[in-house]
Amino acid sequence: MRTLTVGLIALLLAAPALSQERAAPTPPPEDVPIVSGQRIGPITVSMTPQQMVRILGQPERIDRYPERNILSYDWKPSGYLVSFRLDNQRVRVVAVYGAIQGFKTDRNIRLLMPISRAEAAYGKGHGYVRTDCPQDRITLIRYHRLGLQFAAAHDPGKPIHGIIFNIGVFDPAALPEQRVRCATD
Repeated sequence: MRTLTVGLIALLLAAPALSQERAAPTPPPEDVPIVSGQRIGPITVSMTPQQMVRILGQPERIDRYPERNILSYDWKPSGYLVSFRLDNQRVRVVAVYGAIQGFKTDRNIRLLMPISRAEAAYGKGHGYVRTDCPQDRITLIRYHRLGLQFAAAHDPGKPIHGIIFNIGVFDPAALPEQRVRCATD
C-alpha cells in the first residue's frame, strides 16, 4: 500500500514531465459522472474484474496484498484504479486518480482540486472520517454513508499539499465505518 501511495504522489508530481515524454491520455469526450456508492462512469461497484476488463481492456498493472486481503487493478491510461477483496474478488473501491480531467462528483468536485473544497461541498456528516497520514504523505476523507472518498497529498509547505489526487466510490455496506489505517501504522 505504501508503494501505491508513494507511486500515486509521484505520478501527480511527474504529470507535467510525463506529458512531454509521451502523448497525454485522451480526455473523456464529456464529463464522466462519479456517483457516490455506485459507479464512476461505466465502472460500477457491483462488477467483477472480468467485466471491468471487457470495458477497459487489460489492466496495466495488477498488485496483490495478501496481508491486507487486497487485489488491485490499475488502468493508468484511463485513470482507473480498482481494489478488490483478494479472497472473493468483490469490489472494495472503484477510483480515478492522477491528473486526468473529466471526472466529477454530483457537487462538481474533481481531481486536482483542494480537498477543502470537497469538505465544504459534502460537510462533516454522512459518516465523515478524516485520516491524516503524514508519514505516508496522504490525507484520506471517507463519507461512509455516501460511499465516497477523497485522497489528497499531505505534504505541508509544498504546492501539492491538500490537492486531491484520487476520488473513489464504494458500497457503504462493504467497508466498515471507521478510521482508515495509514499504510505505515
